[in-house]
Amino acid sequence: MTEITPPASSPVHQPATKSATEIAETMLGPIDWLTATHGHCDCPGKNQHSNKNGRRDCAVYLDSIPTLYCVHSSCNGVVAATNKKLRDAILSGNPGEARRITADDKARQRERADNERKRKRAAKALPQVLKEFVWPYHEIISQSPVPVSGNEPEHWKLLIQKFQPDDVVWIGDKFDSGKAEHAKHFKTVNEWSKGSAAPAPLICPAVFKNTVVARSNDNVVARRFLVVESDTLTRDQVGAVFRWMHEGCDLNLVAIVDTGGKSLHAWFEFEEDLLDDLKLVLPGFQCDPKLFTASQPVRLPGALRDGVSGRYQKLIYLANTEAAHV
Repeated sequence: MTEITPPASSPVHQPATKSATEIAETMLGPIDWLTATHGHCDCPGKNQHSNKNGRRDCAVYLDSIPTLYCVHSSCNGVVAATNKKLRDAILSGNPGEARRITADDKARQRERADNERKRKRAAKALPQVLKEFVWPYHEIISQSPVPVSGNEPEHWKLLIQKFQPDDVVWIGDKFDSGKAEHAKHFKTVNEWSKGSAAPAPLICPAVFKNTVVARSNDNVVARRFLVVESDTLTRDQVGAVFRWMHEGCDLNLVAIVDTGGKSLHAWFEFEEDLLDDLKLVLPGFQCDPKLFTASQPVRLPGALRDGVSGRYQKLIYLANTEAAHV
């Protein structure tokens, strides 16, 4: 059994100033921000990489001591030079006047370096996971504890029954949040179950407070599930990652959804103790880190993908437990 060694606590992110983000984007190009101070970008030494490039190989942090990390080693010289320029530009009040690095800064840098090494090891381990935990699309369907082929319009009810009956769940479209009229998108599972068809194409795997109108992290009262997906691995490849999480990490696999596009979404029971570790490992396995956000919506099975007739978002795997939490 593969065990995940819990990492040290993640550093507290302090909001970056607007000028800091602008300086970083001017120097590094477009940045995919995951938080106010942490994002992914193209490595400035990308042309020196000897291995295949991934979308999340290079990370930038702007809190405290601005730092650029890349999982490749062939670009170390370019990254080191870029870090010096980035820190001089952001931290110095005057060109050439460096900010004094404190003991806490050094400890934070060591922790980040350790975390980046874990990400790098995960990226190197992916080929072995794909080899040892093979689980292609057709086998996922055939091995589903609950047969789910056919009757796709009813799949949404099968999934929401994995919540508790009184859980307040958000179901809607991308922008159905934040206004008074959006209160109708927050209902208990019992209330949703009275409907005859999938209400909307998206659902949030978390549970919300009563009488809210915004799908935000602040309004989440419990995380029932962690949803995992990859937009770079094929359907057959990502099945191996799902199987590794289920069998190698002892995570309870609840459902797998075919999004009607190119990706699959695996629903696992949420395990707080493993969250920090998975945040380090799964991006190395080319999985989308945005789904670690509690209020991030995902595809609801039983709904039509982008309103296209005959192209359902559907379940291809469903556990036979009556509920994930009782």
